[in-house]
Amino acid sequence: MGSHAKRIKTFWLIWDRVGIVAIFLFVAVIFAILEPRVLQPDQLLSVLNRSSWVAVAAIGMTFAICSGGFDLSVGSIFSLSGCLLAKLIMDNGLSTGTAMLITLLVALCCGVLNGLLITKLKIQPFVATLSTMLVFGGVVQTYTKNIGTRIDTEQYERGLSWLGRGAIFGFIPSKIFVVVALFILAIAVYRNTGFGIKVRAVGSNDLAARTSGINADSILVIVYTLTAVTAAMASMLYTSTMQSASPGAGSGFELDAITAVVLGGTALSGGKGNLAGTFIGAFLVAFTKMCLNFISAPEAMHVIVTGAILLLALSISGIKLITQRVVT
Repeated sequence: MGSHAKRIKTFWLIWDRVGIVAIFLFVAVIFAILEPRVLQPDQLLSVLNRSSWVAVAAIGMTFAICSGGFDLSVGSIFSLSGCLLAKLIMDNGLSTGTAMLITLLVALCCGVLNGLLITKLKIQPFVATLSTMLVFGGVVQTYTKNIGTRIDTEQYERGLSWLGRGAIFGFIPSKIFVVVALFILAIAVYRNTGFGIKVRAVGSNDLAARTSGINADSILVIVYTLTAVTAAMASMLYTSTMQSASPGAGSGFELDAITAVVLGGTALSGGKGNLAGTFIGAFLVAFTKMCLNFISAPEAMHVIVTGAILLLALSISGIKLITQRVVT
């Protein structure tokens, strides 16, 4: 390998570790020029809190993309889970724990359905999850009659208030503790278990993985189940923070989750994930939205900027792939 090729390889190795930080600093500098208040500690803490639900959903999305696919239905599952949780508590009088358990079971069924469509009917992940996105979205609108649900204070204080607005040791937000614990668990599973190894193998080369004896179909069903369950967990964090649920809460949420994952360094081609980068990517997505609110940008601008950041990440990934092919 020549010196030029070594320099390119070294550059991309460094970029894989600190690239997301460089992108964040670039975005932060631009918005700090427009509105210096965005870098105040209390604002950054608020962003960390609001990035929690994107971060949790992005855990499952990381595994999905690493396996060679992705899940467009997480936004609809997010809306369905939040509305189901709120209505089970308010309309059916269930305890918070029971309502959460039922919500997770419903999300699990949604994920299994996605997995079976992809593995047994051989439908491409994009088409399968696009279809279920529409189905789940229609279900939540029918279930709620397109009307949101607010959780009464008395019911809210029985469990959701601790998750949404509580603190551990008086200063660590409860949901941040939950998010960090979930990421530590996810990183351990990804790096140190047979499941993590098999996900990477399937994402790298599905045929080779199957030839080597890996039950790729089972792995993919588990992956899409995980994606749906983490979307439901994310919705619980959101609902417990807002003390309400809306059938439109998950609109565009899948874009935020995918953006966080790709920004974090997970390869869209599959086989390589970066959960630590995903966490920072989720923070960057929430930070960008907060900054746009500060400068009173219209909602359309939120979508444009999020899309532009995603396009930047994809472009960098494409350039990396091209340069690596040239030097090898």
